[in-house]
Amino acid sequence: MIQIVKWLISCLVVFSYGSFAATVDEGVDLFNQQKYKQALLVFEPLAEKGDARAMLWLGVTQFQTGEQFTAASTLLQAAEAGSPWAMHLMVPSYNGNCAYLGWPCDEAWMDKAVDEWKKRADEGDGKSMYALLRWGDKPWWAYVPILKKKKYGELVEEAVKAGGYKAASYNMYIPIEMKKNVELLEYEATQGYAPAMMDLYYINDSSSVENLDLARQALSLGYSSGAFSLLFYFSRELPDIETESDIKKLSEDIKDKYKNAYYYSLVEKYFSGEDRTFYIKEKVVNDKGEEVYINILSDSEMKEVESRAQEFVKDLTINMFLDDSTVGALVAR
Repeated sequence: MIQIVKWLISCLVVFSYGSFAATVDEGVDLFNQQKYKQALLVFEPLAEKGDARAMLWLGVTQFQTGEQFTAASTLLQAAEAGSPWAMHLMVPSYNGNCAYLGWPCDEAWMDKAVDEWKKRADEGDGKSMYALLRWGDKPWWAYVPILKKKKYGELVEEAVKAGGYKAASYNMYIPIEMKKNVELLEYEATQGYAPAMMDLYYINDSSSVENLDLARQALSLGYSSGAFSLLFYFSRELPDIETESDIKKLSEDIKDKYKNAYYYSLVEKYFSGEDRTFYIKEKVVNDKGEEVYINILSDSEMKEVESRAQEFVKDLTINMFLDDSTVGALVAR
């Protein structure tokens, strides 16, 4: 019965997006939830009307759904219609799929993308500010060590405050002082930007309650990195088990770590579809000297953890937190 209800709801969603006008932003929300078929229904009619941004997202969605050659044509149309992000994807030195898949790319698109980013940055678009900082021409002060990080820090802050959150990524594409980087990431985290929360989590590299809460908060917002990071954290806390008697001697604290590892393996599966529950099963030597696999947790303990995980993911909405400035990474290689 539940499956029938879900199917009916799905049909209603598809019907509603196909029947009523929707915005590109609504399609982006669906894309970030990995609802690609529904996103296509939003992007297609808008792209047909000449909306360059809709064309960009339509092309990326087509790529995600296995239509790589159709995506190439759509992204080229988006570039020709004025999308600088699509123009960038048509640059062979940036996007390896140009050569790999034989896309109609041209290096000339790079200069056109930069010109368009400059126009948009002048109008206050933070994402374009970020793009110029990363891929635009370097100013003279970028070659002066005493000025470089200070000036870049000021420009990154301007971009971030204008919505170009990727400018403060911990990947450090743009050279700024660590103190400024953390300050801007903390600002983004207060705005509910989960990727910034996870950047802070990795910068801190600490087992403090506050740091683990960053990963939990990102996870609660539907960001998969939170689940994987928590799974990795608790799994690395597990002891080496060699014999069946070792299991019997485990403290409640260690058992709780096994429960956490099991819990986050189940939650992470919601995102990746991969089964990582092997953390609660150990290959040990029993009292007879035989090698056997034994679950660390009892059946009742496993069921309790499984129930909590199912309750958590029941209403959890996946969110990849991709935008115009970051979605191209799914296409470029």
